Amino acid sequence: MLNEVHSLGSTLVLVTKPSLQASALLQYLKSTLDISGKVQNIHRIIEEPLPDSIMIFDMMEADKRLITHWQENLGRKNNGMKLALLNTPEEYPFKDIENWPHINGVFYSNETESRLIEGLNMIMQGECYFSHKLASYLITHSGNYRYNNAESAMLTQREREILNKLRVGASNVEIARSLFISENTVKTHLYNLFKKLAVKNRTQAVSWANDNLRR
Repeated sequence: MLNEVHSLGSTLVLVTKPSLQASALLQYLKSTLDISGKVQNIHRIIEEPLPDSIMIFDMMEADKRLITHWQENLGRKNNGMKLALLNTPEEYPFKDIENWPHINGVFYSNETESRLIEGLNMIMQGECYFSHKLASYLITHSGNYRYNNAESAMLTQREREILNKLRVGASNVEIARSLFISENTVKTHLYNLFKKLAVKNRTQAVSWANDNLRR
């Protein structure tokens, strides 16, 4: 799977303050995940498109002004990129995490290297990497997401809710419980949802949501 992702041209972009430590981390990620990558100076906003990229944003090197600047810049991009926050403070509010466009993963400051690799591996395969508490929060507040893509107009409100919950990694059982419907009803909605989006599985549905979902 890693080689397949790599062959599709995915690139890691480590957004941080350039340093020997940053270069060493990038080299470790590149060799472990078998993917190309580069360090992007956090003080220089990326202007060129980044299709199919996984951006790792180092929260340790960012202040509020930089965070707002990057959020606004990334919000204007819709080219399949995925974002993960690195060195996220434990006290960073969930509602602030919601403000990040293309968010697919959150790694806290106490994460081990093995968990970082595990999470990035999941993101490369079209999944999300969130703590249980954060995932539960996003599921509960899924109404905060809205769709601007024309294709979403054909989705029912229930299908939109289910798509949001898929995006944060909810299982059929979790979706059923949160929406107070049966698991069989969830499966029926998923069948209709996949058909409308012309996708074959949950991973492809999440990928569609990541490309088209707006806040």
